[in-house]
Amino acid sequence: MGYFIYNVFITLSFLVALPVLPLLLLGGERFRAGFGQRLGWYSIDSAVLSKAQRPLWIHAASVGEVRSVRALSEQLRRRFPDRAIILSTLTHTGNLTARQNPAIDRVIYLPLDLWWTVRRALAVFDPAVLIFIETEIWPNLLRQAHRKGLPTILLSGRISEKGYNNYCRLGWFFKKVFRLLRACGMQSEIDRQRIIRLGAAPSRVSITGNLKDAAVLNDGTARDDICGQRPAGSWIWVVGSSHRGEEEIVCAAFRTLKQQFPRLRMILAPRHPQRFAEVEKLLATSGVSYEKKSSIGTKHEFQHDVLFLDTIGDLERFYADADLAFVGGSLVDAGGHNLLEPARLRKPVLFGPYTSNVELLARKLKQNGGGFEVRGAEDLVREITGLLSDPQKRRLAGDKAYEVTVIDDTVIDQSLNIVASYLPASAAT
Repeated sequence: MGYFIYNVFITLSFLVALPVLPLLLLGGERFRAGFGQRLGWYSIDSAVLSKAQRPLWIHAASVGEVRSVRALSEQLRRRFPDRAIILSTLTHTGNLTARQNPAIDRVIYLPLDLWWTVRRALAVFDPAVLIFIETEIWPNLLRQAHRKGLPTILLSGRISEKGYNNYCRLGWFFKKVFRLLRACGMQSEIDRQRIIRLGAAPSRVSITGNLKDAAVLNDGTARDDICGQRPAGSWIWVVGSSHRGEEEIVCAAFRTLKQQFPRLRMILAPRHPQRFAEVEKLLATSGVSYEKKSSIGTKHEFQHDVLFLDTIGDLERFYADADLAFVGGSLVDAGGHNLLEPARLRKPVLFGPYTSNVELLARKLKQNGGGFEVRGAEDLVREITGLLSDPQKRRLAGDKAYEVTVIDDTVIDQSLNIVASYLPASAAT
């Protein structure tokens, strides 16, 4: 009965949305890209057909999850060379990022969770295993895979407190959904307990860790020259993955800080590319001078107060040259984004109170002295003033941030072992 109600609801929602689809297609590349694939229409290319064994299908929703599976996909490629690897994403930016991973044979968009679209997708690719990353739970995809006898595995599994409460409200349905997972490798003991209470079989749940802890930084991040040669007494503040409502706060803090630190510059990187025009309009009226990364190309210097990062894939490189960083999605209730990137580069990390997506790491950073929770412009000004005024404090905070981000090699091994246990032994090398 639960699935019947779910399918009636999403089918009606899809039918109601049909009249506005033409408008969405005119709304930009993020809506047009992969439109047919979202309806279950896929072609098979030679990279998939050339493999002797059925492919492995990994689903990672957005940029952070896509980056986290790079090391895993490389190891899967080595261990199962006869299997193609398909990586599906939910967002356009995640799809673009996935295409930069050489271990992936095919990058696709996830089909809408309608029973006929997911059934068509599974029939086209006929995967040997379906791997979900972090919190991606799609009821129809799980059910259709289960009916085909296809192992469904959750890796780097995470259930935030907010997500847990939402699932519990519909527990009569989602308990049936979570029971379909064949194996769950969770990030922490809290995540393990939550997913068991939501319906996953205890014998199928283990703690494997966070795949982001095993992520390898890009080659370019080791360079400290991305912003060019800097004179003494100049600083770089990187604001990464900002959301609507946060840019106004950081710009207000920046204007105040410039009064005491006139050589301070800020790099602003919005989370969603579709907001670039909106953020540029805000910058134009904010009273700060700015230039866009797309306009300076490969130059390593910018001359204005703010560099607006209106490109994809560059944020990690700018973190490398920062003196400190603020990670967005945390001053507004978006759950927070990847704190690991700046922390792993020995940068003091500032973030807001909304960190449900990264709650364990946020707590560790605060306890260790490498992270600073702020609740608005005044807090930002106070914490950044303290860090910029005291070089020793800033360096120590960066070192403390790095200490809690030690790369965890075991998460890859444990995740690989889970996947291998559901594949024929003859396929492994």
